Amino acid sequence: MKRKKMVPGVMALFMSAALLVSGCNNNEGNIASNNPDSSAEPASEAPIEITIANNWNAPKADDNYVQKYLEEKFNVKFKNVKFETATWKEQLSVMLASGDIPDIMAVDGSIGDMVQWADQGVIANISIDEIKQYMPKYIADVEAVDPKIWDAGSYKDKNWGVPKIWANGATGFLPAYNGQWLKAIGYAEPPKDLNELEDVLTKFTNNDPDGNGKKDTFGMSGRGKDAQAQMFNSIFASYGVAPFQFKLGSDGKVTYGAITEEARNALKLLNKWYEAGIIDPEFITDDNGSIQTKFVSLRTGMFDTGMWHHLFEGDGYFGFIAQDKGIDLVTGVPLAGPDGKKYAMANGALQPPLYFGAQLEKDEKKRIKILEILEFVSTDEEGYLTTIFGEQGKSYNLEGDLAVMTEAATGTELAAEMGLSYYNPFGGKVEAMAKHHFSPEKIAFREKVTQVEGLSIMTDLMQVTVMNTKAQYEGILNTLQTQFYIKAVTGEVDTDKGFDAFKAEWLKSGGQEELDEAQKIYEERSK
Repeated sequence: MKRKKMVPGVMALFMSAALLVSGCNNNEGNIASNNPDSSAEPASEAPIEITIANNWNAPKADDNYVQKYLEEKFNVKFKNVKFETATWKEQLSVMLASGDIPDIMAVDGSIGDMVQWADQGVIANISIDEIKQYMPKYIADVEAVDPKIWDAGSYKDKNWGVPKIWANGATGFLPAYNGQWLKAIGYAEPPKDLNELEDVLTKFTNNDPDGNGKKDTFGMSGRGKDAQAQMFNSIFASYGVAPFQFKLGSDGKVTYGAITEEARNALKLLNKWYEAGIIDPEFITDDNGSIQTKFVSLRTGMFDTGMWHHLFEGDGYFGFIAQDKGIDLVTGVPLAGPDGKKYAMANGALQPPLYFGAQLEKDEKKRIKILEILEFVSTDEEGYLTTIFGEQGKSYNLEGDLAVMTEAATGTELAAEMGLSYYNPFGGKVEAMAKHHFSPEKIAFREKVTQVEGLSIMTDLMQVTVMNTKAQYEGILNTLQTQFYIKAVTGEVDTDKGFDAFKAEWLKSGGQEELDEAQKIYEERSK
C-alpha cells in the first residue's frame, strides 16, 4: 500500500486527531458575521497587538507567511513568544512571575496548572455565552464530540478558557489479532464475545498457530508495567467497567471501577486464564513496546492496547509494523460480556482549555477579536488550511480534500519558516477539518471499527475534573490497586476475601473521600 507523505504536524495528529467529516463554507464575510451587530473596522484604525505563546511549532522568524496573513485579515499585530518544547513550563513560569502574561497561552498545561494559574490571577475567566456567540461553529463541532466540554475549564463556578478536545479519546480501545493465526485455528473472523475469545486464546497457546512445531506462543499479554489502566482493558470493558475510572453504580451513585463487582468478576476470569497458561506470565513486566514486539515476533496473537488510529494499516504504529513484518493485522470488535452488551473503554475527549491572559478580562475589544480569529482559523476552510498547511502549491497540495506536503516542504524547515500550526491551536481538533488530515480510506476504517451497532463507550465520569481529593490520594490508591490487581490475576491473592480486603483498604486510604467529592460534583452538574 502506497503511504501518503505527512503534512506538518500530522506525526502528532495521527495519534490524536479527529476524523468525522462535515462541511464548512469558505466565506470571508463569516469573520464578522458571528456577531450580528459587528461591522468591519475602519482601515485607519491602529492594529490590536496580541501576544501569543505556544510550546509547539515555534516560527523561525517573525513576520512569517501565516502571521502576515492573519495580521492583514484582522488588522492585528502578533507578538510571538517562543518556547523550547522541553522546557516551556520553566520559561513560562519566569514570564508569569515577572508579570509578563501572554494574551493567548496555547500550552499543554494540565488541569492542575489551570487551577494554579487561576488562583494566582494569571488566566482570565471567560463567559461561556460570549465564547458561544463569537465561536458558534467551533463550539457546535466540539460539543458534537462531547457535550461535556465545559467541564474541563470549570473551576470555582467560573470558566477558564476556550474548550479543546481530542476526538480520538471519544473512541475506545479495540482488540486486534494475528489474521494468519485466526485462520490456522479455524476462525474466519475475530471473536465476538468472551467465550469465543477464550477459545481463540486457548488455541493460540496450544495449537501451534505459527506452525513451527514448538509450544512457544501465548494468547495475549497485558500492560502491567507502564500503563496499568490499559491492562486487559477489553476484558474488563466486556464486564462494563474500566477499573481506573469513576462511573455511576446501579444505585445511581458515583462509584469507582476498581471496587465494583464487575471488576471482581473480570479478575476471576483473568485468573482462570492465567492458571490455564493462555496469558503470558511476563505481563507483569510488559510495557507497550514489549507488547508490540511480542506480537510482531509471533509470541502472542492478540493485544488490546491499540485504538483505531494505531491499527490502521497505512500509518498506525501497530498497523504499519505488522504490515512490515507480513502479519495480517485483524482489528476486532469490542467483546460482548456476560450481559450480552458491548462496551469499550475510552480515555475521553476532554482536554484542558486554551487559556487567555488575565488582562483580557478587562479588554473586551481584544478578547472578542481573538475569539473571532479563533473561529476563523478553526472553522473556515481557507483559514484552517492556511494556518495549518500554509500556501497551496508551495507547502501543500490538495488531493481531493486531503492536504499533502509538497516535495519542497518534505524534510525541510519550511513549516517553521511559514509559521504553520503556531497561530492555530486547534489543528487536528476540529471534526469538520479532519478530511484535510486523513485519506478517505482512513476515515472509512475509523467508521468501520468504531461505529459498532449497540456499542457503549465508557469514559471517566470525572474526566479532566478538578478534584482536591484525587490530587491528594491518587498516587496512593493507584499503587494499592495495581499491586492487588496483579496479585489477583496471578492467584497470589483471591478475588473473594482478598477483594473484600482490598476494597476496604482502598476506601480507608482516601478512596471514600474521593467518592464523596465526586458525588458532590456529579450532583452539582446534574442540577
